[in-house]
Formats: sequence, structure tokens, C-alpha cells
Amino acid sequence: MCGIGGRVDFGGRTSLEMKAIGMSMVAGMNHRGPDGFGVEVFGGEEDSIAMIMHRRLSILGLGEQGKQPMCSSDGRYWITFNGEIYNYLELALEFGLTTNTGTDTEVLLQLWSLKGVEAIALFDGFFAFAIWDTQLKELTLARDKSGVKPLYYYLEEGDEAGNKSVWFGSEDFALKQALELQGLEVSLSERALKSHLEEGASDRNMLFNGILELGMGCCLTYSCLESKLNSFSQRGCVIIKPWPSGDYLRLDDGAGWQRHLGLKKEPRNYIELLRAQLMSGMKKRLRSDVPIGFAVSGGIDSAALVGMAREIMGKEAHLHVFSVVAPEMDGDESEYQKSVVEHVGGIWHTVDVRKLDGKYLERYIKATHRIPVAWNNLAHFALCEAVKAAGVTVLFNGQGADELFGGYPHYYKAAFWNEKNTLWPVRKKWPVDFRSAGKQWFKALLGRWVGRPFETCADVLMRNDYYGERLAQLLRFEDRNGMACGIESRNPFADDYRMADAWLSAWGDDTWSLEGSLTSKLVDGYSKGYLRKAMDVGLVPAKVLWRVDKKGFSVPKNELTARGLVVWEDWILSDRLDGLVSRGRRAFALEKGQKARARAKKKTDEKNILLEFIDLNRGEEKLFDQLFRWAAMGCFLETFPCKIEGGADG
Repeated sequence: MCGIGGRVDFGGRTSLEMKAIGMSMVAGMNHRGPDGFGVEVFGGEEDSIAMIMHRRLSILGLGEQGKQPMCSSDGRYWITFNGEIYNYLELALEFGLTTNTGTDTEVLLQLWSLKGVEAIALFDGFFAFAIWDTQLKELTLARDKSGVKPLYYYLEEGDEAGNKSVWFGSEDFALKQALELQGLEVSLSERALKSHLEEGASDRNMLFNGILELGMGCCLTYSCLESKLNSFSQRGCVIIKPWPSGDYLRLDDGAGWQRHLGLKKEPRNYIELLRAQLMSGMKKRLRSDVPIGFAVSGGIDSAALVGMAREIMGKEAHLHVFSVVAPEMDGDESEYQKSVVEHVGGIWHTVDVRKLDGKYLERYIKATHRIPVAWNNLAHFALCEAVKAAGVTVLFNGQGADELFGGYPHYYKAAFWNEKNTLWPVRKKWPVDFRSAGKQWFKALLGRWVGRPFETCADVLMRNDYYGERLAQLLRFEDRNGMACGIESRNPFADDYRMADAWLSAWGDDTWSLEGSLTSKLVDGYSKGYLRKAMDVGLVPAKVLWRVDKKGFSVPKNELTARGLVVWEDWILSDRLDGLVSRGRRAFALEKGQKARARAKKKTDEKNILLEFIDLNRGEEKLFDQLFRWAAMGCFLETFPCKIEGGADG
């Protein structure tokens, strides 16, 4: 986990100027790499054409030998890399590679020298990297298929011939700062801000105009030998679709199941296969030269990870477990968290959300440069702070399991709807502008889905959530929260795209898919049935394994928001929000929120206020959610003043 960035153009800047740009990026992403930095400039002293930089968070290979940017042995390729290639040892053995640094970065670089962009299909892990080819004068940016690691880019208008410069970086805010230091104005997108206020955060509309996010599983190339570059060359755009390989099931044809593991297509065999896949992947994901820890929420996903770790590492290992608790408040999961900790014999660290007050919102925004969607984001950041304070550098999280194994209720609501309503769940996933369209329009657009069994439509939702915006949004916040504290987040359910392709039937090949439908993910009537059964060998305590009341990573948001209203009034009524939502609407909502808070205040002593559940009706609960978003955006705009302009889809 690190921070990367750079700039490439057609020349015209001195090496000192390019070095200064690199150092500004180093400063802007200091939190992403507290263990060191590096800047490399390419080209002549008076006509430099490229610069790449790196901020280092040491995870594998802690010595100076792992320093980046790193050069290939022949001097042709330079890389700045963010992420982890879990199977780097297996790849080095398979291709007969010898390394001087013992790092996954060097293995990646050597494989790139051998295979070019095709090497990406070999990687098991998460990554965002940039490679500069000194021979072809070409920059390549690449991002993992699941989008675990972020990567942003900006195209700067160039000379009269239409040539453009490209900037890139791990964080949009840091990229904005570097651009502004060079006199380039970057404005906030009004479209994105309004989308955030009404629908919650979404990078579908990018926060800063002109700064775009490289797509998941994409590789984009910029060539300085082009006489004219109108945009990122689409000829260099590669959509990565790696097929399962290595320790995973080889899905060559329908007989692949039997050939590889001697299994038949029966539910019991799928359970055994899933357990083998998860354990194999987890064994590689536990590789680290620094202390590791596990975020445990009280549900099966996080419990499965720490349970497998205990099985792999043995009873002698000291497993650090971190949990958010809310004693005496609604939604407290400490009973189940404690059960997991005792089951694995872990060292338990807790974060009490009662200590988070309204001012913590400002602290979060200043540290992460993000506009939070809900209290969950703040609670997770507090957890990351506790992880860092405990001397742990790698934190395992359970993100992705709900999307992968069918854990969200709306999948099952979709699956059991009447066939005549087949289009509705798909329609709800479209931008708000299209929701008023009639059924005939959707039939024309999505005709191939009409009339098919409804489970198919639910599976489409699962794939869209896993490889689309739902999971991506969660991963963005995890990355920014973790890196703001100098820790690496690992998400085994989200970064193992080989397993995901198989279990989501990603390519629609019925000869090897898990019989495709959502109902196949149900076992004995339980959601995420295959995952539950796979863990039902003593890896997860029964009390957690067979829970049906888990609500994900939940915090007592109503109580916390009511507390926050004491100090949020100025942010909610900030003039900076006037062009986004009317002041009258905000003032009216704030008054209603304060009345709801006053009701709760009568129930408790002032010092212990909000220890009891605030009883809100559905409308008031939505109101509290809206008040949080207004306060968060008001705080962000007051903390980081920036011009707001229209903006287009990113």
C-alpha cells in the first residue's frame, strides 16, 4: 500500500521543474507512505518529458532494496507500484525468476519485461501501477479488476498541435493540489455534489472537474511518440479478463470440475471447493513482514477471515482483532464480536463510538479529504486510528462477501418478484434520469433479459454490485481511511477476482458456472449458504455462523447524529451550500431534527444523553441521514474552499 503519481508530456520543462512537481505530489500523499519516497525524472536537463513518484508504506521487503520507483535490470522499464501481488513467490518459481529485492514489485517488473501487458492476467492481488518505458517513451497505467486500489488521471490542454500532458495519482485531492501549484484551476463538480447530497457518494460523477478515475480492470497507455494525442489512446486500452489459474479451479470446459479436483457437480462438492479456494487464497494473503490485524464486526464475513487465519497460522499466533462497539446503544454487536475473539483466542481492541462527537466529523474530513456518506465512514476511520495506535500495519476486512455470495436482502426481493416485474430491479440501478422511462422503452433496451427466469435478473444485480459502484464505493472509503492512518486494508473477498468470476458466473458459461441462479447460493434457506457451510468445520462459532439478524457494519447513527446537531448548525446552514440546496429547506429540517433530539434529552441526564435508543419514525430517520450529509458537505466546503462549476459525467 503506497501512493503513486506522475506527469508525462512532450517536453518543454526542465528536470528541476519536473522534480518540483514530483515533490509536491510526495508532500500531498505523505500519509500514504510514511516509510520513504522517491522521484525519478526522464529526458534531458532542459527538456524533460516524464516524472514518476512514489510514497512507500513498507509491507514486504522492509529494507532499502524495496525502494521505488524501481528499475528493471536492463534499465528499460521503471515502475511505481501500489498494492500487493499475493502470488509473487509462485510466479517467480513458475517463470524461473531470481530477485535481488525479494519483493512483489520486482517480480511484477520482470514479468512485464517478459510479457508486457499480458502479464497482468497472471497477478493474484490488488494493484494500481504506472510503468514508464524509456525505449518507447510510453507510459502505461493499470488497475486491478476489482478496483481495490484507486488511480486517477487528468489531461492537461497542450500546445497548438493538440498535444496534451497527462497527470496521474492515487488520490484525486492530492492530484488537484499538485495541479493548482502549477497554476491550473480545478473546480468542484456541482453535478457530483448534488448527486452526493441526494443519493450518497458516487464517483460515477467525479468530485473534481477534469480528474477522472481509471476504470477497474483497465490499462491505459500514453505515448510520447504520437504526433497528436486527442485523449488517452483507446488503442492502448485493455479490458482485463483473466481466467482462473494456479491453485484455482481450471474452467476449461464442463469436465474441468472433475478433472481438477475429482469433484462432481453436487452442493456438497461446491462447499468443499469453496473452502479449498478460500483457504488457498487466504494463505497467500497472510504474507506480510509487518504485524497484521482483523476487523471483526460480529458477522460471518469478518469472522470467516480471522477463523481461517487461526487455522493457517496455528494457535500460537497472536491475532489482533479490532471492533467498533456501542455499549448500551442500539445496534451494539459486542456480544457476537466477543464470541469470535474467544473462539480464535485473539487480542481484542475496541473502539467505543460513544466517544465520537460532532467535532469528529471535521477531524475525519481534514485527514481523509473525503465527504463521508454516513457515520459508518467515521466509525471505520476511528477503527483505523486504533489499528495504527496498536502498532498493526495490515488490516483484514470482509468487504465483498455480500455481493459475492448473495448477502443483501434486495437480491432475494428481486428473485421472488412476479415475472412481469422482471425489469424493475435492473431499472433501479440506472441513473435517476432514466427511472421515469416506461416499460416498453426498457424492453427495447434490455430485451434479452425479458421473459428469462427472474433469478437471472437478481444475479445481474449481484455482478453489477460486485464489479460496479456499490462495492467500489465501499472500497474507496476503506482505502482512504486506511491510508490516512498509514495502514493497508486487505479484502480477500473483494480482491480474489478468479474466485469471484467462478462464483458469479461472470462470463455466463453455463458449462462451468455454479448453475447461475441466485437460488443456488441458498443452502437450507440461509443467505450466503455456501459460505456458511464452508466455514462450518469449526472455523466460525455457531453463534455467529447461523445468525440471521446481522445488518452489516452498523453504528447507532441516529444517536450520533442527534449529538452532532449540537455543533453542526453552522455547517448545515453554510453559505457554501446555498447553490446546492435551499437554505430554507435546511433550516426547516434542522429545526425538526433538534425537536427529535429534545425528545430524547428528556429521557436521560445531560451527561449520559443519547445512551438510549432515539425512537424515530421512518421520515425522521431519513431526515437525520440528510442532516448528516449536509453537515458533512458544509464542513468539507468550509475546510477546503473551491470554486463550484457544472461538471459532466466522469
